[in-house]
Amino acid sequence: MKSNTYFIGVDGGGSRCRVRLEDQHGKLLATASSGPANIMRNADVAEASIRQACAQAVEQSGLNITVEQLVLCAGLAGANIAGASQAFLQRQLPFAAVHLFSDLHAACAGAHRGKSGAVIVCGTGSSATRYANHSFTDFGGHGFPIGDKASGAWLGLQAIQHTLLGYDYLAPRDEVFDVVSAHFNSEQAEDIVQQCSGFNSNDYAAIVTTLMPLYQNGDSVVAGFIEQGRHYLQCLAEQAIGNSELELCLIGGLTAVYQPLLSEAIQQRIQPCAYSPEQGAILLAKQAVTSGEG
Repeated sequence: MKSNTYFIGVDGGGSRCRVRLEDQHGKLLATASSGPANIMRNADVAEASIRQACAQAVEQSGLNITVEQLVLCAGLAGANIAGASQAFLQRQLPFAAVHLFSDLHAACAGAHRGKSGAVIVCGTGSSATRYANHSFTDFGGHGFPIGDKASGAWLGLQAIQHTLLGYDYLAPRDEVFDVVSAHFNSEQAEDIVQQCSGFNSNDYAAIVTTLMPLYQNGDSVVAGFIEQGRHYLQCLAEQAIGNSELELCLIGGLTAVYQPLLSEAIQQRIQPCAYSPEQGAILLAKQAVTSGEG
């Protein structure tokens, strides 16, 4: 490898991507962030976001680095779908080399320093993976609305469905009804339905901020949503760990809500993440080069 080569790790999700620029020795040179980078939903936007964040990181480093000197190590949402991954790799990207992984695998590699372990991600979406015997086994992560149970998007959807039932007098017009109606500034079901027609996962997840105060005050409806999510994550954790002695890392904004509700046996396995997903993507790329895969 050339002495003037640099590594840039990318953690690209549905709402934004973060990048980390390192030299060959792993020294941090700069970080940056930009817009969404889900290659299955919009590969053009993902590529633009990655290019922008990489350019910002290079600029912030203060070094005279060209894009042709960068090894792109990208952990991206949607890269777990083979068709999306193959199509993205066929793009005329200007980097010295491109290593593409799912954002989930990059997160797991970072969390456990590239060693065996499991992670559950629960933020806007939800998913899990186990890394053992040099291979990943994924669970969930099928995307909202057909998957991602327990996630912010899923919680937002539950609250909207509950509120629409309230407008039809099929459920109580309770506090959840009130806060969701206020969120949409709605006076009838049609107001909500019309706004939701163009919603994505982030829009549904935005409703969670209105639900958390109710949950903290003991609202039974929100507690019921959380209990459904807890049960799913408990099953996900048990499946990801299996009968092994693997450690588990939780990642994402909602893990603070769910972690205290998981069984004591699962909580005893939970450890803080060692490295970031961006670092994990760089680790995976270096492992691929060393093993001759990339």
